Amino acid sequence: MNGIGITKFATNPVTDKLRSGQPSVGSWLSLCSPVVAESMALVGWDWLVVDVEHSPVGFDTMVQCFRAIQLGGAVPMARVPWNDTIWIQRTLDAGALGLVIPMINSVEEAESAVANTRYATHGIRSWASSRVAPYIDDDYQTWTEDNLAIMVMIETVEAVEHVEAILSVEGVVGGFIGPADLALSMGTKDTGPGTEHEAAMLEVLRAAKKVGKAAGKYCFSGAEVSMRIRQGFQFLGCASDGAFLSAAAREEYAAIEHTE
Repeated sequence: MNGIGITKFATNPVTDKLRSGQPSVGSWLSLCSPVVAESMALVGWDWLVVDVEHSPVGFDTMVQCFRAIQLGGAVPMARVPWNDTIWIQRTLDAGALGLVIPMINSVEEAESAVANTRYATHGIRSWASSRVAPYIDDDYQTWTEDNLAIMVMIETVEAVEHVEAILSVEGVVGGFIGPADLALSMGTKDTGPGTEHEAAMLEVLRAAKKVGKAAGKYCFSGAEVSMRIRQGFQFLGCASDGAFLSAAAREEYAAIEHTE
């Protein structure tokens, strides 16, 4: 019996946008639900990141989320728990087309992260193809060399100090700021325009522009996404499935005329 077919793609639309200087906007998934992942993808985000670092998602559920994201028309990505060979390689084998890799503080750590995503002779990734390989209109092994969206997280004072060198590492597509961890590293809760925290984030943006890579940031609202795009940021995450659910529920609950 003939099926409805599959969609094949030749390049990664997220990497294409970032390398051409365009913004690419997505969101975070923390609710660990493939049904929610599919619904979020249908909104129109460029990409969705399954947060494997800070959610209780299991590996099998992560795979199902990747399938749902792809079905909904977005690029499946994941934030792995750490710059770890096993996690990085298994997550790519499971079908991620990009990774957000936390706590990259040096050139050596950035080089290690990239090596974990690439096959020999350019890296140390072990060959097992990927669940997503049949959907790619090319040889998967060749495709990964130029198309995986590898974003390293810049979220400590040390990382900001070395950001230009980190982002210069071949294979790193861009740097993604974790604003909360950056504030923790700086020992401050003082954020926003005119603060040292904001200056540190703008330093990441400056360095990214200098070396021709994309700067990104987790944003808490669509309004902030628009503001950061105007500043020159490109890879922008807008809140999360959990944040959207909570905000909508609170808004509707507040609209109810309570008699108590």
